[in-house]
Amino acid sequence: MPADLHSLPPLDSDPPGGVNSSRPAADTDLPDIVTDLGAEPPGGAHEVALLPTLSHIGRYAIKRPLGAGGLGEVHEAWDPLLSRVVAVKTIQLGLSGPQRLSLDGLFLNEARAAAGLSHRHIVTVHDAGLSAHGVYIAMERLRGRDLQQALREDWRPTVDESALLARRLADALAYAHARGVVHNDIKPANVFLTRRGRPKLLDFGLAQIAQRAAPAEPMPAPAPCSRGVAGSPHYLSPEQLRGAPGGPQSDVYALGVVLYELLTGIKPFDGSSLGGIVEAVLHGQPRAPHVLRSKMPHELSAITMRAMAREPAARFSSAESMARALRRFIDVQPVAAAPVAAAPGLKARLRNWLRTLGPARRRRPAPGGNSGGSSRRA
Repeated sequence: MPADLHSLPPLDSDPPGGVNSSRPAADTDLPDIVTDLGAEPPGGAHEVALLPTLSHIGRYAIKRPLGAGGLGEVHEAWDPLLSRVVAVKTIQLGLSGPQRLSLDGLFLNEARAAAGLSHRHIVTVHDAGLSAHGVYIAMERLRGRDLQQALREDWRPTVDESALLARRLADALAYAHARGVVHNDIKPANVFLTRRGRPKLLDFGLAQIAQRAAPAEPMPAPAPCSRGVAGSPHYLSPEQLRGAPGGPQSDVYALGVVLYELLTGIKPFDGSSLGGIVEAVLHGQPRAPHVLRSKMPHELSAITMRAMAREPAARFSSAESMARALRRFIDVQPVAAAPVAAAPGLKARLRNWLRTLGPARRRRPAPGGNSGGSSRRA
């Protein structure tokens, strides 16, 4: 079985221990969908098809493991029907009987809802079904790394990059919310950065299944919650920690926490135990990003703090509203925000190459033309 990716230390390493010890709660509820940690095969998709088949899940030929978590595994697989490489995530809930059937049905409903989303910043879900391995979903095979891994590897985005990344995620959430789909588990591990630096939101709706599958366990004081908590407490909204179901404004809150972390390099709420984190979220007041970073634009700092407001009514009314605020901020910047961690585009590389050729590449005037003029466009 592949190594549990959740066993890797988080950005701020914690000492070993249980949930109620001095160690913050481990984020082991959902399997990470780390869909690429290696290089693309030189032969492309068809080289994957030629790899030995380990097993079959549905119609998919499983080729190699990509990651694992507390509730399942992710594998690279070949779809023989459509001749393409996919990532197949299996969910093992560890239950049996009617409860298992109920959660399987819930999982498939959530997968169908996610499959109805078609947005450039949301992972594409191709298929879902039941197999001997449990319920599964098949989705596009991504190459890159998730945001949690990028931050752990000391990637520090600029202010413009942070704002652009958050705006794209807010656009994706606004699109999903307009179609009745709430994520409920926005966090860096569920934001995948492609090799061109474009974000993709992962795991829509799966936090709800993990919550129902978790054994009933009271939250430590002061949160009067009688259910298990799915997701990372650092990014859960106050209303979720109090036991209320998540909604669109919970997603707005979590995106604000992610933006705060991008801008400052630290989490706004932290603690040495689960109870300490919950106490900080419910009653703490983090310092605004512009207080921690003197050159931080106050407008972006205000957007972040509004998204993280403790009371939902004080937040942005919707993810679309937050996206508009971020877009206005980006539009007034002296230099347009560049794609996050993107490689130079083809045109930029061509211009750089032409510059290296020197005067020999200068355009000669056409016969009979005006040699003092220039037809080059700015």
